[in-house]
Amino acid sequence: MNLIDNWKGYYEYGEGYTLPQFGKRITLFVNLQGNNDNFIGTTKEESSEFSIPLEAKIKGFSENEFISFVKKYPKNPQLKELGSTDIIMKNGALEIEHNGYIDSNFDSMYGSWSITENMLLNDGYEEITSYGIWMLKRVK
Repeated sequence: MNLIDNWKGYYEYGEGYTLPQFGKRITLFVNLQGNNDNFIGTTKEESSEFSIPLEAKIKGFSENEFISFVKKYPKNPQLKELGSTDIIMKNGALEIEHNGYIDSNFDSMYGSWSITENMLLNDGYEEITSYGIWMLKRVK
């Protein structure tokens, strides 16, 4: 299946998030360029209190029905505090790993994502990983 096109779908906050983020679904738009083996692209999220107001870059590959890509924001968006929806932009980039499957029967792709960050906690820095799911369908 040719992946080079425009896509619309969502990602959902999962394990590692608390309310009000946990379970929230964010609509996103993706444009992929290049070729199926190694592609690049951009993603933009529909504006909401839970979305990141930045365009992200995508770089990835596919092999048979497997797809893998990294979404990279130019800043590091973080919650102001636990339980808040306020996002602050810190220096540095944020990379989110995505892995999943290509479904040619439904002209879609889906999978899971993860973010691993060093978070400052009471006893110093600790590596924390958060997870979620994503799904994209070709825009016709």
